[in-house]
Amino acid sequence: MINRGKRLEGLPIFVKGSNTKKLERVPFLEKTFSENWIQTLIQQQPNILPVDEIESNFAPLIPIGREIPTPVGFIDNLFISPDGYLTLIETKLWRNPEARREVVGQIVDYAKELKKWKYSDLDNVVKNYNQKFNFNSNSLIETIRNSEQLYEIDEQFFIDRVCKNLERGRFLLLIVGDGIRESVEDMVEYLSQTPQLYFTLSLIELQVFKFNTEDNSFIVIPQIVTRTREITRAIVRIEGPKLADFNVNIETDLGNDLPYLSKNKSRRTTLTEEDFFDQLLQNSNEEIAQFAKQILYDCKSKGYFIDWKQGSFVVKLIDPSGSGIKISLFVIERSNNLYIGWSSTQLDKIGLDKTISYSFAQDTAKLFKNVTVDPKYKHNWQEYVSLEELQPVYTKFIERVDKFVDDIKRQIDERSL
Repeated sequence: MINRGKRLEGLPIFVKGSNTKKLERVPFLEKTFSENWIQTLIQQQPNILPVDEIESNFAPLIPIGREIPTPVGFIDNLFISPDGYLTLIETKLWRNPEARREVVGQIVDYAKELKKWKYSDLDNVVKNYNQKFNFNSNSLIETIRNSEQLYEIDEQFFIDRVCKNLERGRFLLLIVGDGIRESVEDMVEYLSQTPQLYFTLSLIELQVFKFNTEDNSFIVIPQIVTRTREITRAIVRIEGPKLADFNVNIETDLGNDLPYLSKNKSRRTTLTEEDFFDQLLQNSNEEIAQFAKQILYDCKSKGYFIDWKQGSFVVKLIDPSGSGIKISLFVIERSNNLYIGWSSTQLDKIGLDKTISYSFAQDTAKLFKNVTVDPKYKHNWQEYVSLEELQPVYTKFIERVDKFVDDIKRQIDERSL
């Protein structure tokens, strides 16, 4: 599935006191900056790229490579997240028509080459990068530790995750430039229809505006133009010696025995969601992972908002009154834990009686053995609950979640009378 970003129609205005200044966008054909300028910008300020809005597992970006040679060309920028997810970036300028035609195919070729790498290959790239730009010879682990304080206990998990992502080709591919055109978006849409797409591909436009011509300063506004948000993992196998005897089997890594698939056979998943369940499976078993998928499907069917975090998903209710605030209902972690919290603060912000969150916490706590409500923060439990503990009382739990939502909606309706 393709999500096209909404293009910014207006121009930014700089306001200082009573003075205003309309900023002028740098024309595409003006040779004000080069692709090297873009590469340096995102190397030094990687957070300018809204990666967490595309696939949260890939954020935050930690730079580990620049102009990396491969048999098919040079990877402009390479990043990694603290969880071991790699992001490849190809920069382009609108004024380069050849790059516009070839950029999508080029970055896919880079991903194919990167998929052949071993951990040691990546580690050597990082050491070379650090020698050139950071004047040290730090390894990948040392680089991550310096950036994110990765503790010794996490090192093996990190290395395993990197190796698995390299083997499976689980990458985020970003095409970043000063002007993304529809023709390139159409190429992305064509690529996203292929079942062998093992990565998320996104186009990000950097809108560059002149701020001060005297010191050659700019304001840069990033914008997601389009992205392949959903992926399919499928192997199509054709059997039979004759055309009339052909038997087509489609195998997906979602499995064929999932109860929620029978309700929605066309369902797809994002990389973030898929990797969450991979990690949950490591911390539980197949039955629990399937149970968690059923919970996710049920909540989506009810119209609840799913907020994906680094190691969990939060089921939320978008404020029916239109404030945009999302009210937390419960959290499921990849470590096989369930808990509730924060809802009273969110209810208070939209002017509702937060005591209904206290009742919600009390009633749901009673469903489990040895679970109590926090005496200070009455919307929280004091303990976590495993999904094994949730399974036998799931129906009652989700019914109480629905009642909590109904209580919120009722308060809003009464307030409007």
